[in-house]
Amino acid sequence: MTETFDADGMVLERVREHVWELPREGEMRVPARVLASEPLLEEIAGDLTLTQLRNTTHLPGIRKYAICMPDGHQGYGFPVGGVAGIDAETGCISPGAVGYDINCLTGDTEVQLEFGRRLPIRELHDRFERERAVVGEGVSSPIRLFTESGAQPVYELETVTGCVIEATAEHEFMTPGGLVPLRNLSPGDTVCRHPFEGFEDEQPPEFVVLDEDDFTDEDPQLVQVLRERDLLPLTSTNDALNHLLSLVGYHTGDGSFSGPQTWFYGAREDLESIRADIAAVGFTPSRVYERERTHDIDGNAFERTEYSVKSGSNALKQLLIRLGAPAGRKVDSTFTIPPYLERLTDWQRALYLSAFLGAEMSAPAALSAKNFYAPAVSHNRLADHEDAGARFMRDLMRLLEGLGIETNALEHVERRDTRAGETVRFRFGVKNDSRNLIALFTKIGYRYAAEKQRRGLLAAQYLKLKEWTIEARARIAQEARTLADGGLAPKDVKQRFPEINDRFIERSLYSGRKGRPRPGAGFPDFETFRHETSIREDMRIEVEVASIREVGTKPVYDIGVEHDAHTFVANGFVVSNCGVRMVKTDLTYDDVRGREQELVDALFDAIPSGLGRGGVVESSVETVEAILDRGLDWALEAGYAVEADLEHCEDEGVRRESDPSKVSEEAKQRGKAQIGSLGSGNHFLEVQRVTDVYLDDVADAFGLEPDGIVVLIHCGSRGLGHQICTDYLRKIERTHPDLLAQLPDRELAAAPAGSRLAEDYYVAMGAAINFAWVNRQLVMHGVRRTFEQVFDQDWETLGLDLLYDVAHNIAKKEVHVVDGEERELYVHRKGATRAFPAGRPEVPRAYRDVGQPIIIPGSMGSGSYVLRGGAASLDLTFGSTAHGAGRLMSRTRAKREFWGEDVRDELREGQQIFVKAQSGASIAEEAPGVYKDVDEVVRVSDELGIGDKVARTFPVVNVKG
Repeated sequence: MTETFDADGMVLERVREHVWELPREGEMRVPARVLASEPLLEEIAGDLTLTQLRNTTHLPGIRKYAICMPDGHQGYGFPVGGVAGIDAETGCISPGAVGYDINCLTGDTEVQLEFGRRLPIRELHDRFERERAVVGEGVSSPIRLFTESGAQPVYELETVTGCVIEATAEHEFMTPGGLVPLRNLSPGDTVCRHPFEGFEDEQPPEFVVLDEDDFTDEDPQLVQVLRERDLLPLTSTNDALNHLLSLVGYHTGDGSFSGPQTWFYGAREDLESIRADIAAVGFTPSRVYERERTHDIDGNAFERTEYSVKSGSNALKQLLIRLGAPAGRKVDSTFTIPPYLERLTDWQRALYLSAFLGAEMSAPAALSAKNFYAPAVSHNRLADHEDAGARFMRDLMRLLEGLGIETNALEHVERRDTRAGETVRFRFGVKNDSRNLIALFTKIGYRYAAEKQRRGLLAAQYLKLKEWTIEARARIAQEARTLADGGLAPKDVKQRFPEINDRFIERSLYSGRKGRPRPGAGFPDFETFRHETSIREDMRIEVEVASIREVGTKPVYDIGVEHDAHTFVANGFVVSNCGVRMVKTDLTYDDVRGREQELVDALFDAIPSGLGRGGVVESSVETVEAILDRGLDWALEAGYAVEADLEHCEDEGVRRESDPSKVSEEAKQRGKAQIGSLGSGNHFLEVQRVTDVYLDDVADAFGLEPDGIVVLIHCGSRGLGHQICTDYLRKIERTHPDLLAQLPDRELAAAPAGSRLAEDYYVAMGAAINFAWVNRQLVMHGVRRTFEQVFDQDWETLGLDLLYDVAHNIAKKEVHVVDGEERELYVHRKGATRAFPAGRPEVPRAYRDVGQPIIIPGSMGSGSYVLRGGAASLDLTFGSTAHGAGRLMSRTRAKREFWGEDVRDELREGQQIFVKAQSGASIAEEAPGVYKDVDEVVRVSDELGIGDKVARTFPVVNVKG
């Protein structure tokens, strides 16, 4: 039996059987604990669960330890299957530790990826786990999540520079004041963009760029160094090549070799980027050196500070030389463009070019108030190597032309005598029309030259605004001519366009203007624009929103990144509660056998399921507010529940600490059309048979017996609960940035206990819990009516009584013993379930002598469990246990590995399980192989004494959300 478990550098220590602890260190306030067998721990360690659990220990007021249940897996900020008890007086409450929404973009939205690539978001579904996206801070980060949803209403946002993106109303955009949902933006507001676009991603053709034969004259030890770093053989598809292309390009412009050392020169911040790329290919860069140097140019002496960085590895030097970096003095050399560039993709060639231009091309500069000089590249060679120099420059021009950048003719600027001999100076410029410069600055840019890059992106933004303005004026000129041709008097035409001066309209009508119009007299010059427009160090630029309009319904997608910012760049824009109840019946499996298809069809027709579908009842905002306020009391009065339903529900189905006024109108609108529906994702309705009973007396108290039929309903508060979490996360980020700054992950954003926001969120969450209970109650009402129709008896005769309803994603004030004293805590359970033992006053009276029922769903091919709260749960887990089997793979990966129709047919033919869903994809993403072994999850819970096995059930029919 191992006593420690190494999870990629995080070492957990075994406390006892099934209990692993990550000791407190650094800024951790408490240790972290994982409750799992070794096989489950291996699975839990396979994603970011342990990192997120460790981050949770930083929350102020957290007590004893942060806990991960046996079904734990990666969530957003807080792991699913996580539990934390946080002091209700001195601690905080965190919406991210309860759960919140993921918002969406249309499929053709282009996500900015590492190495200057861009790809439509829908095309990430097969590869997101291998990619890195550019986040709002301008750096790249691994993508950890990809979601694909059905058609939703989407809106088009366009800026005054003509940039467009389509997103759902809830999708958040970075603004100068922080992230703001699209629904809260209006024309005239300001959003942040990364204007750099790069090139469309394409897979490079597979070929070997370098192999060991290229180093036959070198020491075998050098070859071994390169082999150990996976740099030999170096192929066109190796990520290391992409870092090396930039290093070679820049070194060709502003680097040198000295003995075995490789030197790079530039600004301090740019050299830090070079250091990162040297490290990325496996070598250790030096620190950034600084020294004062005296220069003499044409008799003019001056001093400046020179910054440099080096690598002392001869292996890196020889690698760069063979990749095309000039080995000796550049002026006295015959080097040209590396020939392998011709075989690479556009985005790879752009890596080389952008780094060379960063070193050698002039910065953008205004020629006149509203126009720019042609950015130029100069290059010197000794006269003896004039042909090679000219060929090198023409090759650069040809590469630029191939990437859509037009250049001017190559010039031989001058010949002069130098100490090295007669020197020829070459120069070419990039054509300075607006569209050409925009392409240069936003597709290639100046790598390793941040100041030039910022100025180039500002110039591109200015030129886009100029183009957008000219095109708008051209449209007005055309409309004016059309109106005049139709017989409208000139003075009336002028009145149609009050924002345009009369002289412009007159010239449009009478002078026969040649070409496009100019910007208006009020259009700013570049220097004014530059001083009035903010560009951040990370290259974000602020731009005004021109319009927002609804564009119908479309399938939508989203990604999640590992970076703490949890934003990403899409089309240049910086963007970014459930439970379960079981119904017992007096039916046996023999009563249902042979009628499965009839039953699954009837349930599918009666209970709305799937993304965005409406609910069992039509409701208004007033109805939603009543539900938010009174929970199952409303359902009882409305005739959807009976007294016994309330008596067998957690908290009797009503959170008295609720306040509908603290729930946004957006959340209420989302809720009113969805009340009484399953939703999507892992939500389902399943008819099951009891296959095993482990505790006879408890099973008897629960009304369970072998071969009996039960109905499991797993759904939550739909979009309403998600919206509440999203709303309060953003409020907390704005109101309590000081607390947020203390946390390692902004998705843990929390409000301090006792603060207005903490109290508001708590009562808003209570309202969401009320909504979720009513939602499941209405689904149960539909189930009762369906069973009546199928079995031709009323539901009371059939014995469709509620066994229990328990929430999964919740934070509740509870009293627990901490360090020998009773303390009131906010117990956060995200993807975990309450598991109170016998005697605890919160347990309904019907079960107080045996313990609270716990319902743990498995996959639709493996069965589920009913447990009761274990005696050890209060001490070990703040009265909590697992809430399900826990995912092993993402939904996207599941859809790659499983075919929904095949899964459905195999379940029916092999196990007599009848499944029905809105689509085959819904079945594939919930296939049995997607989940952990529920038997193992429950075994751990049972052996730890946090949830005791009472009975096992197995699916008969399943309706998927």
